[in-house]
Amino acid sequence: MNSIKALIASITLAGVVGCGSSSDTEDTSNQVQKRVIGLSENALCVLNTEQSVQWEKLKTENATNLSEYQLFQNQCDPTDNPNNRGLAYDLSTPLFTDYASKYRFIFVPNDTTATYNASEVFDFPIGSVLVKTFSVPLDTSDRGIEKEELIETRLMIHRESGWEALPYIWNADKSDAILTLIGGNTDVELKHGEEDLEFTYGVPNSQQCIRCHQFKPEGGSIGKSPIGPKARYLNSDKDYGTGPINQISKWVEYGILSGVPSNTAEIESVPVFNDDVDVNSISPSQLDSFARGWLDINCAHCHREEGDASNTNFNAQWQFEGSLATCNKPISYGGQGLSWIISPGAADESIMIQRMEAIPDGSGDQMPPLGRELVHSEGTELVKAWIDASTKTPCN
Repeated sequence: MNSIKALIASITLAGVVGCGSSSDTEDTSNQVQKRVIGLSENALCVLNTEQSVQWEKLKTENATNLSEYQLFQNQCDPTDNPNNRGLAYDLSTPLFTDYASKYRFIFVPNDTTATYNASEVFDFPIGSVLVKTFSVPLDTSDRGIEKEELIETRLMIHRESGWEALPYIWNADKSDAILTLIGGNTDVELKHGEEDLEFTYGVPNSQQCIRCHQFKPEGGSIGKSPIGPKARYLNSDKDYGTGPINQISKWVEYGILSGVPSNTAEIESVPVFNDDVDVNSISPSQLDSFARGWLDINCAHCHREEGDASNTNFNAQWQFEGSLATCNKPISYGGQGLSWIISPGAADESIMIQRMEAIPDGSGDQMPPLGRELVHSEGTELVKAWIDASTKTPCN
């Protein structure tokens, strides 16, 4: 068991509404806790291979403690050893959240499978749950849960009524995560490259959950949908302990996905881009796919016809056949002296870059507007290089 290392730092839980409905959960805004790095040494934190996922509870109840669902063999470690029908996965290009590490798992009920979809999120059966745990590393160049602080675990549960989003914030000694519908803010520090960064990590509120996860098909009503588990992000390799294997193939082998094309060469893939990829190593011919992949995962859940920002003159979808926003004017934003969302060949004259580099200051300039306090320098560098390399006709 990893030891607990206390650092001189504090966590302040603020009274904001969490992902879900209103709640009379106790306001803990005046509590101060020591920052704990690594896994808990609480007596409860042991492997238990005799338990099973509580599928009926997942379908019907908002459990107070994450451990009640019995998703993991060790209730204190949501990064490894999932119980039955649970499988880890990664995205080839992940959504940026303040350099937090993310541990993703999919759980699909017994005797059911998700159904493959070539372009959208797979069709998951009732009872499926997507689990994403966020932890903040001490140093982004040296990750691993033993060197990180557990912050929150978000669940998206597919129920009869649709997808339900539930936020669980890890308690003081990291022995369990608590359903916290009032949300929370955590003051953290991390080292990224040569920078020592201090900022407030926040759990989004219920309105923000709807904004990012909104999916309103033509002629349908507004509902929630997951963002990440799409074929193009899963069509990449992951090591499950016996060497790298294609994740889609692994899902099929594990019995949780059906309907995959027999010719896997037909499956699109977003290239792998993370903070370790040197933008200068990307060839000019590859810049378009790398940049569009980053924009797709970070922007397209809102900037698409079915999303919350469908009326902004900017469609960021991977499969969008247009020019995204080249020489498009913003619909409801002044531009801060700039005219075009994307000005080909001129990243510094593009509103997109101006908003990606904006920090939260109350002005509303920041994009994405939710889920980050820091600027993703690597993603911004990638999109800048892509715009600067564009040979499209200048805007006029």
